[in-house]
Amino acid sequence: MFSLSSKGNYGIAAILELAANYGNGLLHLKDIAQKRKIPKHYLVQLLNGLLKAGLVRSVRGNKGGYELNNDPANISFLQVLEMLEGGIELEKSYPENDAVKELFKEAEIEIKKILDVSLAELLLRQQQYDNNVIFHI
Repeated sequence: MFSLSSKGNYGIAAILELAANYGNGLLHLKDIAQKRKIPKHYLVQLLNGLLKAGLVRSVRGNKGGYELNNDPANISFLQVLEMLEGGIELEKSYPENDAVKELFKEAEIEIKKILDVSLAELLLRQQQYDNNVIFHI
């Protein structure tokens, strides 16, 4: 079944950090790596992929860093996930052309609808989640 690779998990963490910082200037690689607990050498590879996809921009030098190339409201989580993981294709996992394959195709469509949420909306959901955490003793 579909599950995220370390590339997907770390890439999502990195882009969410950039989204949370949108409009506040550039973020240094070491700060993203430290805050999101991503190995620096791996983060460089992930950010290069996000750069090539046009989702992130970078500035070199002492005052350089990374930032989203667009407002988080205009970048979908699905877009990022497809870039990192190569897409979601459930129906291709079943070779026969029958009811089961059709069911997988329907599931794929619904999953994509659910994941087609903006990074801004996802950050808002995370803030609500963080504010509603209840600790049980």
